[in-house]
Amino acid sequence: MDWIQILITTVLGGIIIWFITYSIIEIRKTKEKLNEERRKAYVEILTPYIQILTDLKGKGPTQAINKVQTYEYGKISFELALFGSDNVVRAYNEFRQYAFKSKGEEKKELQTKELFYLFGKLLLEIRRDVGNRKTKLKELDMLRWKIIDIEKLE
Repeated sequence: MDWIQILITTVLGGIIIWFITYSIIEIRKTKEKLNEERRKAYVEILTPYIQILTDLKGKGPTQAINKVQTYEYGKISFELALFGSDNVVRAYNEFRQYAFKSKGEEKKELQTKELFYLFGKLLLEIRRDVGNRKTKLKELDMLRWKIIDIEKLE
């Protein structure tokens, strides 16, 4: 009788351990897939802005603005809203809302400073979301690599 109890306990324990292991593996796969979708959406959402930062004197800004106004970019924005982390979605929304509201305003210097700050915040939130949660960087640190006189914005 004792060996039957030992056998049943062993089998049940094995089944429970297998089920827990399987569940953990499935959760990891789901998280990896979600992270992959997020990264893809993040890169695509940033592409026009990277184009603006790398080609300020050429056709980059015009092409980037045209891209942001396309159906494809709207689709990418929708994917970001679905797959992005809460903080990234909020940062992107703040950035875009500021850009919408500041069109045609007089105070270009203040507008530029705030726009760079919000863009840096978006980049920082993406950085945190893809694994650098304890980063010590600030918003403008995310743009320091490209903007020569960034200290004027600080």
